[in-house]
Amino acid sequence: MISIVSIFALGACGGSDGSGGSSADSGSVESLADQSAGKAAGPEMAAEDADAAAPKQAVTKASIISTGSASLRAKDVAKTRSQVQHITDRYAGQVTQQETSDSDDDGPSHARMVLRIPSKSFDAAMADLEETATLVDSNTTTTDVTTEVVDTEVRVKNARTSIERIRTLLSRADAIGDVIAIESELARREADLNSLLAQQAALEDQTSLSTITVSIDRAGPGGSSGDDPGFLAGLSAGWDALGASARVLAVAFGAILPWTPVVLLLIAPVWLLRRRKAVVTPAPVPATATGSAEE
Repeated sequence: MISIVSIFALGACGGSDGSGGSSADSGSVESLADQSAGKAAGPEMAAEDADAAAPKQAVTKASIISTGSASLRAKDVAKTRSQVQHITDRYAGQVTQQETSDSDDDGPSHARMVLRIPSKSFDAAMADLEETATLVDSNTTTTDVTTEVVDTEVRVKNARTSIERIRTLLSRADAIGDVIAIESELARREADLNSLLAQQAALEDQTSLSTITVSIDRAGPGGSSGDDPGFLAGLSAGWDALGASARVLAVAFGAILPWTPVVLLLIAPVWLLRRRKAVVTPAPVPATATGSAEE
């Protein structure tokens, strides 16, 4: 039977080393858990411990985090964006973020897409994306996290084993003080395990799916040469500006034209009335002429 005196006696011994009461209680509970589990399991537990202590085979599968970005320029941003979506679907990926900027009636002028592509298809997907339009810039980054993945797996396994031992100890505890101390330690170790599991899930997501950011900008006149200064580029830009102005004037004229009869009907009576007054009103007599007549 486990007594609370044993737990706090071991805790006091650990605390005298300056490590603090919490860590001392943790070590005491773990020590008692090992003793209890050893007595309960006997040779079977010893065999398991021997297997755990045996050297493990080296992990040959590498865990790689791949990220990439591609900056494209195209005359039709909407069409290129659709092509990027088709490539994503072809490799069983997904678009997690998408932003589009509309400038005028010609369609979107900019688009930004964040893709999640299976890591095994990362290189092929990057090559296809770079060919959808004029490539401006492309970058790829790979990070080897094999050691971190293996370390996290080992820590998760050890944490689960430790929790099972403490649960065994809890099932054998009789005194209320023992139960409280063991439950506190169990809660702490379960929280640590949940943190490790979250870290393991994040690594699994990053290594199984690569992230590719695609930025699409509208090309200037002449495609990729639209950014090059010169007479032809300026002339083409001028024609485009003239065409845009003509479209604006045409839209304005079309909006005003239906109101022309109404405006004429309102202005015509006023114009006729002012004209009639101008005809009826006599011209004023000069003052000098009036004075000489009286004399």
